[in-house]
Amino acid sequence: MAIDCFRYLGFKSLSEVDRLTIPEYELLMEAYQLKMVDDNYHAHWQAFLNFAVQAKKKAGKRKERPVYSRFDKFFDYEKEIKKVKTKKKDKKERFSGIGKLLRKEGT
Repeated sequence: MAIDCFRYLGFKSLSEVDRLTIPEYELLMEAYQLKMVDDNYHAHWQAFLNFAVQAKKKAGKRKERPVYSRFDKFFDYEKEIKKVKTKKKDKKERFSGIGKLLRKEGT
């Protein structure tokens, strides 16, 4: 967790990491992952624009057509966002019963 805070979140000291709660850490990491998806989206968009004019495939005897006719065929932004969101949900489902178990043992 501390390494992620220094590497990805820009933390400068261990005291910053110590003050961070687990829910705050998970929120910050999800925000970082969404930012990375946005950065990838922009990079793919630029690559698409640069390559779109040149990329062609055969469409008959002597005709050609573009390989990617639409940007969403090249990079599915919504799919990437869903990947990040489902990872968070999977973690919650995996440990959803632990709270009840711990409460039973404590009584």
